[in-house]
Amino acid sequence: MVVLSTSILMLNNSKIIDNINNFNNNQKFVQNNVYIMFYITLLLMVTALPAVLVAIDCNKNNKILYGILAFLFSDVYLLQWSIKKFILNKSNYCK
Repeated sequence: MVVLSTSILMLNNSKIIDNINNFNNNQKFVQNNVYIMFYITLLLMVTALPAVLVAIDCNKNNKILYGILAFLFSDVYLLQWSIKKFILNKSNYCK
């Protein structure tokens, strides 16, 4: 979700051509990208961070692998976790 919405935002940004033209002008380059960086940071904090924390806490053997998977596919990871934890009521899943 994070990667998809960031891609959509970048594709719809009308200032991308301006960024390329003003690559040597650092002040203009930063001004054009402040909104994008704020949006990406907020999106990561709200969606990916909880998924990564759950993945690391629930998978003691492969923390790094599941953390990366949860970061890349945060919504899908949280969906499967909630189904296993609350709907299927697996007894030994993520205590």
